[in-house]
Amino acid sequence: MEKNGFFVEVKDMVEEYVDDRMLLLKLQATEKAAKASSTLFLGVVITFISLILFMIISFIAGYYLSQAVDSYPGGFAILAGIYVLLIFLLVFLHKKYTGKLIVDSIIKFSFSNKETWSNEV
Repeated sequence: MEKNGFFVEVKDMVEEYVDDRMLLLKLQATEKAAKASSTLFLGVVITFISLILFMIISFIAGYYLSQAVDSYPGGFAILAGIYVLLIFLLVFLHKKYTGKLIVDSIIKFSFSNKETWSNEV
């Protein structure tokens, strides 16, 4: 009968270990989700404020160019042309550089606690 008690005790310990591991994984996933949500919220706020600032600077530049060429449509057309060139430049750079940088950053963020996971196992 002693063997039966041993196996019951080991079974209980294994179940407790599995439950603890599941809880640990849930807590780690929750922590990652909370950090990602916080970063996303901050990114949205910064993007919104930057967009407003960019619009104000664009209006100032458009009026400045309008006075320089003595034509409102001409000044804003020059500014629009500059923005179209910037868009093409960004698309070109994204294909070569920034796309890889963003992917690498996301992978690095996803596995940032790799050292602590290996120590806890």
